[in-house]
Amino acid sequence: MIEIRYMNRPEAKEYLQWDYPAPYAFYNIPAAAHVDEMANIFADDGDDYYSVLEDDILIGMYEFSFPDGVLELGLGLAPEYMGAGRGRDFVQQGIDFARSRYHYAGPITLEVADFNARARHVYEELGFKQIGTRDANAYGTPVTFIKMQLDK
Repeated sequence: MIEIRYMNRPEAKEYLQWDYPAPYAFYNIPAAAHVDEMANIFADDGDDYYSVLEDDILIGMYEFSFPDGVLELGLGLAPEYMGAGRGRDFVQQGIDFARSRYHYAGPITLEVADFNARARHVYEELGFKQIGTRDANAYGTPVTFIKMQLDK
């Protein structure tokens, strides 16, 4: 059974230590950034972090924010659950949870690293469309993010 709840400190610490294999190692959060990331997770800044548990095991996380009044979805599956065919249901659960939790019926945006074809494929299957790109530097690594949007 899946449970989605506000992320607590032990779950945040576990999440920050997830260790993805190449080519997804880009998503690993360097130990030097853990203190700042913990502060971000528990900041009272409008971003809400949720743990996704299955039988009391942390299998993923969601982050919800509303820049410019539009729901932005951040998400991640724990490394051991990637590539196992769970992505579509995981993303849909996050969308359904957010719409219910925030009483929100508008568009949803997200960003995905341009090299992450697997994730982009899942998002496209669910109806997300590319609406732009953004070049960034993530922990010293240059990356292009593809911004995608789901219209209702």
